[in-house]
Amino acid sequence: MAQVAGIQVERASTGVPMSVTIDLQKHADVIPFLKKKGIEIEKPIKWTAKMKKSLAQAKNGEWTVGDINNFWNV
Repeated sequence: MAQVAGIQVERASTGVPMSVTIDLQKHADVIPFLKKKGIEIEKPIKWTAKMKKSLAQAKNGEWTVGDINNFWNV
């Protein structure tokens, strides 16, 4: 079988294919298939504790519209 640039097949000692490594920069057409299977390509955002608290407060309606004229009197 021919080798394809950017794809490596790792085999067991018996010769059975066990896993595949795909270079996604060379084979970007594979990304929709991976997303369909449930694989996350992008890095998840790491929220800080303060940001999680702020998001929870906004979800509960504990926020007010800011006014540029009264910025310091919050």
